[in-house]
Amino acid sequence: MIGIVGGGLSGLFLLDILADRGVDALLLEAADTPGGVALSRLVDGPDGPVTVDLGPQRVRLTPGLAALVERAGLTPSILQARSGVPFTVNHGGRLHPAPFSLGAALRTPLISPFGKLRALADFITPPPRPDESVANAFRRKLGPEIHTRLAGPILGGLYGSDPEDMDARHTLLPVLARTGGGRSLLRALLKASRGASHPVVSFREGMGALPMALARRHAERIRLGTPVISVEGAGTSGGTGSASPSSTGMGGRGGTGGSRGSGYRLVTAADEIQVDQVVLTLPAPAVAGMLDALVPEAAGRFGSLRYNPLVVVPLVVPEGVAVPEVGSGFKETLESSALTRGVTAHGALFDRRGLFSAFLGGMGREELLNRSDEVLMAVARDEFRAVTGVEPVPLLAHRTWMPAWDRSWKAMDGLALPAGVHICAAYAHRPGIPGRLEDARRVAELLLRPTADQSSIAPR
Repeated sequence: MIGIVGGGLSGLFLLDILADRGVDALLLEAADTPGGVALSRLVDGPDGPVTVDLGPQRVRLTPGLAALVERAGLTPSILQARSGVPFTVNHGGRLHPAPFSLGAALRTPLISPFGKLRALADFITPPPRPDESVANAFRRKLGPEIHTRLAGPILGGLYGSDPEDMDARHTLLPVLARTGGGRSLLRALLKASRGASHPVVSFREGMGALPMALARRHAERIRLGTPVISVEGAGTSGGTGSASPSSTGMGGRGGTGGSRGSGYRLVTAADEIQVDQVVLTLPAPAVAGMLDALVPEAAGRFGSLRYNPLVVVPLVVPEGVAVPEVGSGFKETLESSALTRGVTAHGALFDRRGLFSAFLGGMGREELLNRSDEVLMAVARDEFRAVTGVEPVPLLAHRTWMPAWDRSWKAMDGLALPAGVHICAAYAHRPGIPGRLEDARRVAELLLRPTADQSSIAPR
């Protein structure tokens, strides 16, 4: 029996893979609904009900994800985004299309002629150093203009983080490795842009339709409203912490050998569930609390990982009001003092006319969470109006947290978990829904090996 703790996308993807292979698995989720951050809601807008996404807004439909969507019965609900719609950058009070081709880069007024010449140093300067900050790597290789107006907002926006506090080894170096960019960040960026051949999609009922469909498909293997209080060893020595840690560094070993033969107990408020192996798909702070008695040193490391605050505010422009061209949305540069980091334009992507999502907060803006919903909605409305000249209607303010992938991630170096305890989560591998599926497959392979001396937390 495999115990999966957490019913977000990672846990549901893993459950689907194991069920497809005939493996006995049980998923426990504390909330009454599955999905984790992949949350959609139907709310009242000025012109009628509106489906809003409060987590992921869209996804690239890779072949593996397309197969999973088909199994979940969601293929008829797919909404495919228009191709070739660029996002824009707000600089100097104007929206500029982000340049993702050589011709566009040469023509864009977003970067000065000197800034464009300065970027050529990228091809002759050494690659980012592992412990170099992302901001320093961008400035050294691409120049301060591109860092401030384009590269920094894009990468920092993915994590809601300040590039000054992010190490290149956790972000830039994996991108260079995946794209074959060598030492050049520009080459990697262009390759990533040209290689993005998979269609961008959502679903008629929003991105939350995906976890809901998977949960329906595997309802007999899922217990909702069942928070796990702790994970305890159930070895021959009896009691908590009886499992020996893996000697392979980060993560626990796969398979059924070693101390894992005695398994684990998942302690809930109602009972204790015996499992052979356990996979934790929860946010790092929740993992820290769950493992505190079993492996306090590892729990302390998980607890030290920083998360950034984020507020999602859906905005609707009433029918009949024209909105200036913003592409698929816009980002603010690092020079901006706006609390809004970026905006997604669902009308340009999916014909959800008049619907936008504003994202406020990020690293250094934790105080936002102390403001009332009314104030946050007003900020999103006013800053949208300042960029577009159009006043939208804010629908709600949803508060969440994002893994920072900043220098606190050094705590993951040499992390050892007990054999048979695995992590499958964005903060341990790489973000993005296709990345979650890739990670679930990797962990499934570890779980199915008779003996596997490998980490359940892969280097990015």
